[in-house]
Amino acid sequence: MDNDGDSAAQAQQDEKATERWVFGGSRVDQGKRAHAWVAPDGAHRVYKTRGSYTVGAIYAAAVARDGDRVTLYGTPTYLGDFCEDAALVDQLAARHRAAEAALSLAASERAAKQNDPLERVIDRLTELAAHVAPSQRTGFAAYVLTRLMRGWR
Repeated sequence: MDNDGDSAAQAQQDEKATERWVFGGSRVDQGKRAHAWVAPDGAHRVYKTRGSYTVGAIYAAAVARDGDRVTLYGTPTYLGDFCEDAALVDQLAARHRAAEAALSLAASERAAKQNDPLERVIDRLTELAAHVAPSQRTGFAAYVLTRLMRGWR
């Protein structure tokens, strides 16, 4: 007797197909790197895949379609082909470079914040405030503010 979960998994496995997708480069998705892909129907999709890909190159992608939802399985495999639509590849490359620049800038900003002495002191005060009873945190904040104000003489 088949388990319903096993038969559902088998049905989903049967619905998978291999499609030729064009790699569209990096994108910023919720502040993190994601990869854009162009499906054969021209739809642009973004997935958090791992790996190193070439913008404009064509890859074999194992996908399952359920209405408008498209699920990507595994890692797309390079097919040795390149997209013939030069205008599309140019647009994808431009968006890729913009996303890479934004991600690099965000990483630099995070690194700079970690080295900022004021941020380190505020982080330490936040750690100390966590050990103060909630009913006494306003008093702690008033104490810190008073000390800061006295220092500005």
